[in-house]
Amino acid sequence: MKRTALIIALIVALVPAAAGAEASYHGVSTGGIVNDVAITADGKYMVAGTSNGGIVCLQRDGTVSWNVSAGSSVAAVAVAGDYVAAGTEGGDVLLFDGNGGRYWTKSVAGSVRDLAFAGDGRSLAVAADRIVLFTNLGKEEWNRAMQPGARSGDTRPYVTSVAFTNDGKFIVTGSSNGAILFMNREGKLIWEGLARSAVTAVDASRDGSVVATGGRDRALQVYGRAGGLPWALPTGAPILALALSGDGRLVVVGKEGGDVECYRPNDALLWKNRTGSNVPAVDVSRRGEAVAAGNTGGTVYLWNSNGDVRWSFDADAAVSAVALSDNGDYLAAGAGERAFIFRTAEGPVTAIAEGTEGATTDPAQAGGAGALVGLLAVAAAGVAGRLRRR
Repeated sequence: MKRTALIIALIVALVPAAAGAEASYHGVSTGGIVNDVAITADGKYMVAGTSNGGIVCLQRDGTVSWNVSAGSSVAAVAVAGDYVAAGTEGGDVLLFDGNGGRYWTKSVAGSVRDLAFAGDGRSLAVAADRIVLFTNLGKEEWNRAMQPGARSGDTRPYVTSVAFTNDGKFIVTGSSNGAILFMNREGKLIWEGLARSAVTAVDASRDGSVVATGGRDRALQVYGRAGGLPWALPTGAPILALALSGDGRLVVVGKEGGDVECYRPNDALLWKNRTGSNVPAVDVSRRGEAVAAGNTGGTVYLWNSNGDVRWSFDADAAVSAVALSDNGDYLAAGAGERAFIFRTAEGPVTAIAEGTEGATTDPAQAGGAGALVGLLAVAAAGVAGRLRRR
């Protein structure tokens, strides 16, 4: 009799929670491989850019609010306020409002490899064959070529990564020939750094007082706003992804081979976690409360600032991109042909999948609590039956 009472008590306790629980994540099929994702500062919605030219906007409640085509593979996306930008491999740069209405389309030389907004969204920096700055009205304010340099060989260098400070005063870029440029809003070069091979990622604190770069040369470099000799540290493997907290206190790198490492700039390694396969995507919240990563093995990870795992999620495909809201309470990710948005406060146990226009709708996945309630109900019925037969 005690066993029956215990099972019934568990059912009673779980049923209300399962019935009223908000889904902890949502996933949608985008119809093409997700190349990049971005999320608003408040986590209200995320945007995914795909290999088939799709730009998909997913609300945090799982609603696909809009889905448009850029005409060619979308390599990079960015969001700021009510602005959404996308850049294509064909060299187009597109600006939308938060409802998917298109403001303008401009063309740049070469494929777009990265995009970065100033904090207010009124300026957009584009990394392509040149670094180009547009206003939100579509005016090209200036562009700068990357100088060939001694390490370029016969291939003309191009811009690989770009970051804009939140106050809109400074821009940092990395290039295929190892050049690192720190410029003001008007495009004037303030200082230039140099890596020993291609720079894969750059980032800047909100005020530009800390700049971090990583590349194929296996070195993490950290500069101050004034430039000069950087704090440099060998990481043992090529850096594939890098993110700096908004306050400049933490820098996270994802490496070839599967390691995710967190450093205190100008100080030391704080922690390291191994994921088992290449890590092409990392992000960190504004004050470092949350650290996210995705690996080619198909897993999305979330850690706290101490490197303790909060949860992990099997995305069933190589993870290409992750992005955290400012406070780390929402996480966007792209894996294969799916885009995900997570509430980070709890592990992803309930999924609701929505189809995009012209895309395949994924079936909803059962929540863990609901499944447990069903099993407990069956168990309770079995126990009750055995008791009645006695």
